[in-house]
Amino acid sequence: MPAADNKFHTLAPAGLHGKSDEEFGVFMKPRPSKPERSSKCLVYFLAALVLLAALALVFAFAVLRVETPDVELESVAVKNLTHGSSSSPSFNVTLTAEVSVENKNFGAFNFEDGTARVLYKDMAVGEKNFSRHHVEARKTTRMNVTFDVRSDRLRDDNNLSSDISSGMVNLTNYAQVTGKVRVMKIVRRRTTAIMNCTMTLNLSNGSIQDLACR
Repeated sequence: MPAADNKFHTLAPAGLHGKSDEEFGVFMKPRPSKPERSSKCLVYFLAALVLLAALALVFAFAVLRVETPDVELESVAVKNLTHGSSSSPSFNVTLTAEVSVENKNFGAFNFEDGTARVLYKDMAVGEKNFSRHHVEARKTTRMNVTFDVRSDRLRDDNNLSSDISSGMVNLTNYAQVTGKVRVMKIVRRRTTAIMNCTMTLNLSNGSIQDLACR
């Protein structure tokens, strides 16, 4: 009996074959490349710049813009009225005017000493100085100005006779208010506000009628 074959036959090892991610059902999302991230950052940066520029424009036009304050004649009180006749025309009266100064700016308005006048036919019949005032931002201040009005200040009173006869004397109250507006220590601008109001003095009942400012 032939001798048993003691040789061992080595089997070739089976080829190792790893399973792919697709076989395991795993999907790997590709990572964005650096150029794409850089472009997005640039877009965000530009958008932020545009937003800041828009906010700066709104701030400049709404806050830093300086507007001329409004000066108006609110009311006029009549005292000590006397007047002559058509043959001897004259009138004397004390007028106390309440004047308002409205500051619409976001900074204070400081106005200087000035002069207000009462005019008849563009000729001054009364004059009064007013002192400097400080008006806070977005506020209104009021002051009383008293005029001693006399027709003997007129250089020409040819038209006065007919007005005395009618019992109605048309007057104008005029003033210039000059000062500076200062906004947040950034903007400082000099400006002048003008008050120009017309009114009618009723000689019969001693009152002011048809008060209007423009």
